[in-house]
Amino acid sequence: MIISQASLHVFEIANRQGTRQFFPMLSLRLSKSDGLATICAAAILAWAAPAQGRIDFDGNGVSDLWEHGFSQVGPDENDDDGDGTSNRDEGIAGTDPTDRTSSLDLEVTGSEEEVVFSWIAKPGKNYRIEHWNQSNEQWEEVASVLPVVMEQPGSVSIPGLNAGVFRLGVSDVDADGDGLTAWEEFQLGTSDTNPVSGGDGDDPDFLAALRRLESPEGITTTDGVLIPRVLPDDQKAARFLISASFGPTDESIARVKDLGFTGWIDEQMELHPLTLWRSMQLNGLPWSNGVAKTAWWRSAIVAQDQLRQRVAYALSQILVVNTEPGTVIGDNAFNQLNYYDIFVHGAFGPYRHVLERVTYSPIMGFYLSHLNNRKADDPVHPTRFPDENFAREIMQLFTIGLWELNPDGSRKTDAGGLFIPTYDNSVITEMAKVFTGMSHSTTNNGFPATSFFDVARGNDFHYPMKVWDEEHEPGPKNIINGVFLDGSQTGEEEVQATLDALMAHQSMAPFLGRLLIQRFTSSNPSPSYLSRVSAAWNRQTDGQSGNLGEVMKAILLDPEVLNPGIGQFAGKVREPIIRYASLARAFDMAPADGRYNAAFSTLRDEFGQYPTEAPSVFNFYSPDFAPEGVFREEQKVSPELQLSSLSQQLLSDSRFQFTIEGKRHVNSFMDYSDEQALAGDVPALVDRVDLLLTGGRLSEQTKATIVTAVESETFTAVKTWVAIYLVSQSMEAIVWR
Repeated sequence: MIISQASLHVFEIANRQGTRQFFPMLSLRLSKSDGLATICAAAILAWAAPAQGRIDFDGNGVSDLWEHGFSQVGPDENDDDGDGTSNRDEGIAGTDPTDRTSSLDLEVTGSEEEVVFSWIAKPGKNYRIEHWNQSNEQWEEVASVLPVVMEQPGSVSIPGLNAGVFRLGVSDVDADGDGLTAWEEFQLGTSDTNPVSGGDGDDPDFLAALRRLESPEGITTTDGVLIPRVLPDDQKAARFLISASFGPTDESIARVKDLGFTGWIDEQMELHPLTLWRSMQLNGLPWSNGVAKTAWWRSAIVAQDQLRQRVAYALSQILVVNTEPGTVIGDNAFNQLNYYDIFVHGAFGPYRHVLERVTYSPIMGFYLSHLNNRKADDPVHPTRFPDENFAREIMQLFTIGLWELNPDGSRKTDAGGLFIPTYDNSVITEMAKVFTGMSHSTTNNGFPATSFFDVARGNDFHYPMKVWDEEHEPGPKNIINGVFLDGSQTGEEEVQATLDALMAHQSMAPFLGRLLIQRFTSSNPSPSYLSRVSAAWNRQTDGQSGNLGEVMKAILLDPEVLNPGIGQFAGKVREPIIRYASLARAFDMAPADGRYNAAFSTLRDEFGQYPTEAPSVFNFYSPDFAPEGVFREEQKVSPELQLSSLSQQLLSDSRFQFTIEGKRHVNSFMDYSDEQALAGDVPALVDRVDLLLTGGRLSEQTKATIVTAVESETFTAVKTWVAIYLVSQSMEAIVWR
């Protein structure tokens, strides 16, 4: 149960001259009266921990359903209906701020034997009676009442109460953890005991509510209030696109504003994929082993299917192969294109399909050495053993991780309180046997292979491997998740059974869910957030779990993402290459000849990364990297900061400056015409750049400092450069929240 906030009403119960008396509080103070502590207050608003979820896109703690339902008043300290309760308190209590008979009023009656607290209970709200303990100066719960399903009188009878000060608190709950409060679920006609109760296909209730809110017809609540269509404004759209694309543009911001978050994602998933292979062809650059890398740059900047491209890049950072020159991968652009396009095609489909294509890819087979992986030479006294590299990494990095996990990402423990590993060395040994016998399916550039030992040529790496039973380890195998293969199956059947066993493992959803969340929205997702993403992973779509399209909806449209970030460790550091791509997209960075020939080796050196050139299977950085200081002290992580060193920061900073000013190693140029037109109005210029690069998140102090710096320049071009450079290096541009 998640408690979000509480609106409070306070009463004093006192014994005076032998008579039990009940006093509504009129002011806030501590005093002594006849030896009894007295706290006096009319109506107090107190906040508990911020809610992990509700429809609250302005982050003020009041449900947007209430705000839009009573749009004629604001959730402020005014009291429009004159009932003694502020509009803000009424928003938290779920009462009507335009009706003085609708408010959180507490009545207290009783005798020496029993005290009765009474009020009108709103559906979906949790109520509690608390007593002020003067000795420790804390409120202590005396009784609580769980949510009701319709408005009705609520009461609590408490026998034998001593004199003192008591209060009634009302709070929101989310019993099913779907991101909607019980009060919101009542307004929408859904259930707080089932996270998928909206009847809108397989959409969880929060997503279904958001989809209804963004629909042309809006929402009519169970109270009969019509809430017109609600769509994001410029800032919300830009902020969303910073995480869901390679960066906002004027056109993409307008599209999100027209369609809403849900409509934009739906449209993105329907767009025809721009494969890296096609982007390479459209780029039209002379052939080299680097044309795949320049094709990636072109796709990031101009592809319309931006969400697909971002998901493909995220997957390439999980199922890593290295494409630096000097290998059959790095020296052959076709091989690079074919491998990366597994992720482009599979970005919104079942992860099972992606995992299978990676497992059978000769590119991965070469990189993690299960290509031409042979069975033991002697079952009794072997001198040759199956290679264990891929068997280990498919578990550790690609599917389930090192530890058994709960859906919220916490580690499971055994009876002794110790963490439970997902596998041990014996499982690795057994899994390695499964991935024997895998070799090329074609030879001589595409002709069917006739043997495990047939010699492959360059183009044969384009075709998936096959399992040759003559080199597949025979006999029974005890593999992951307690699955036993009895040896009666073919090698192909054993590989498929092993992939199924991995997909069925309970740790897969939280393990991969966390990795994907880290790539898009949060380095340290809360347990509630990760639980909701795990639930999306585990939901069956066409008979399979792990549908990446549904998982991405859960990641990008979670209430913790759409509600403004709260807390010191909310959000994530953005990778340098993504910030650079965002800069290029914002200001239409394009070469005159239309050929996006990125200086990828220069960018790799300056940023410490370039897509597909991770130095090892562990990517450019660890998902568990924690910088020294407060991060480690608070047990929080910031993976991207593993790239950060003083020299790297200086190089990165210079790269942004050179690019913005059109100097040094830049073969494409920005279109600053819209920005230069605002040079005479510097605050407007900074606001525009702020929108495109941070989603309008610059603090007033930072914005004022940038405005002053820009106003000190004389020339229009320099003003534009300075504005863009300073915003691009601001903390708000570097850290997404």
